[in-house]
Amino acid sequence: MYNINNSILEKDGEKVYAIGQSYYPSFHEEKYPVPPHGDRIGEMKKDLKEMAEMGFNHVRFAAIGLTKLDENGKLIIDTPLIDEMIKEADKNNISVSVRLQGYAVNLRDFKNVIMIDNHGEEQDTSIWYDFIQTCLCHEGLAEDDRTSADGLAVHYAENDNVVAFQIYNEPHYPGKTFFDYQPSTIAAYRKWLVEKKILTQEEAKNYEPPRGRKEQSDRMWALWRIFCRDCLTKMLNNASDGAKKTVNIPTYTCFTPDQISMWNSQRGCDFFANAKSMDVVGYTIYIHGAGVDYYPMCLTGDTAVCAAMLEEKQSWCVELDARTTIPPSIFNRNTYAVLGVGAKGIVYYQWRGDYPSPVTPEPNGFGFVNYDGSKTANYENGKKVVEFISKMSDLIVNTDRDSDGIGLLHSDYALFNCDARENSEETRDDDLHNSWLLEHSELYRRFREAGYTVTITDADHLVQNPLGIKVLFVANPLMLSQEERDIIDEFIENGGQVYEITHDYDGMLSVKEYGKVMGTYDLRYDIHDIADITGIYPKVLSDNPRVQTQVLKGDGYKLVVLTNISAVYSEASVNITCNFAVSEAKLFAFDGERELEVSGNVIKVGTITDGGILYIKE
Repeated sequence: MYNINNSILEKDGEKVYAIGQSYYPSFHEEKYPVPPHGDRIGEMKKDLKEMAEMGFNHVRFAAIGLTKLDENGKLIIDTPLIDEMIKEADKNNISVSVRLQGYAVNLRDFKNVIMIDNHGEEQDTSIWYDFIQTCLCHEGLAEDDRTSADGLAVHYAENDNVVAFQIYNEPHYPGKTFFDYQPSTIAAYRKWLVEKKILTQEEAKNYEPPRGRKEQSDRMWALWRIFCRDCLTKMLNNASDGAKKTVNIPTYTCFTPDQISMWNSQRGCDFFANAKSMDVVGYTIYIHGAGVDYYPMCLTGDTAVCAAMLEEKQSWCVELDARTTIPPSIFNRNTYAVLGVGAKGIVYYQWRGDYPSPVTPEPNGFGFVNYDGSKTANYENGKKVVEFISKMSDLIVNTDRDSDGIGLLHSDYALFNCDARENSEETRDDDLHNSWLLEHSELYRRFREAGYTVTITDADHLVQNPLGIKVLFVANPLMLSQEERDIIDEFIENGGQVYEITHDYDGMLSVKEYGKVMGTYDLRYDIHDIADITGIYPKVLSDNPRVQTQVLKGDGYKLVVLTNISAVYSEASVNITCNFAVSEAKLFAFDGERELEVSGNVIKVGTITDGGILYIKE
């Protein structure tokens, strides 16, 4: 029997790493692996059996079917295909999570509830990847969402193998323009401004939020975007609360990685707030664990994992790229990178490619097998990866990321504030600039290259500091809110050290003490000076910059996840120097395992292909 306890999948009371697949996960009318005229039940039974034989222990479905109110206001649920799939998954000893919402929940058919953009136009609901399509501040819709989530949760909870409910999919505001300017949203914003003591009741009465970056002050733009971000969080929490109203089954959502992207000012994702309410912080990744993409991929994962750990929870990568055309080497490096950040589950997208109808958004785009059931070029490799994670499950699932005490401050306010200052009203998505985010990301990359495990925090958690940050680094503190600067001052008063990023005259990034006025002959620090200044040295150090390390700690052992991030070389040779005593070491990899020679605190790994996991006994 499966359940999720403290964000970790358990089987018969024992922790297991969640190795999952997505199958019929979409509400889009033309996204399905088998068409309605095909043998959906027969093919489903074969697919789930094959998943189980490969070693998958989790599958993610969507509540496809009919959910409506009858004439007496009673909720009617008719999802026979999903009901059958859940039962079939149980026969194959696979746990299940069910996505409860599609694009909108509007049981009572409210009118004029589509989001309105800053130009006064309704959202284009034909864009299939914008998964939320109605106003987030409409109380009637919120009540419908709670009602629907409660009813669906009760319905599916009758199955013992249902362990979680997904609340929406990739929730974010639509891109391209800014939302939402519905009257109910504007009214809620005016109330929010008064509650926050930003405006008086009289000032707020006729106040209109800015419809462009330059229309009002930078601060008012940032506050408007903070409010809209909080509306998204509130909407997700409302639906999650509905799912938990009657049954005690965990919830999660599946965020796009926008919180560390320039366009989050438009999209409004918030991992940190999500961790306070849902049981798993879930995210999706479709960039690669190699080349320059490796660092933003890991920054997303580290942000999600740290946000979860700040609330004593864990994170899952709820969608990890498994295109039908994915090269095995990219698939492998992606998997190593996600394992390395400390995620407690990986759900690949997806098992079987979507049937290629004329209007299918991504025909046969994603899958271990093609839409016709034939195996992809990655199938046998993927099978080895799943077998590997299953074999290593006990070691991996009982670890946490091994922090070095180096912290990096994430600030949505700074990102939104910088967005207002550095972009015009006409700036297109692909031309956006945000120096705060660039500095934040660059600092993360430099610390990773230097061998550090970086802890990401928001300001709200900094004073209590549950993850034990010793030295905090801040990108461009002038972009922060006054409240955030006050919290940093309190962190310093409590003994914390803080450094900030600055630009030299030639534009190069460097580091100085937080708030220090630099004199003519004062020197700014290079990232490699930080160890000697702070006394904090990386736990492990790779002698090959093409092989990046991520450190996890267990009871009496460490796991060092190695990823060959080279975009050129399929193999790399590496030795690892540890900043602790090593008694023995072994390399586990998708392509084999071997005992390693240890000389003092140096582990002679030798040549690896895509990566591997060092098991180090202290």
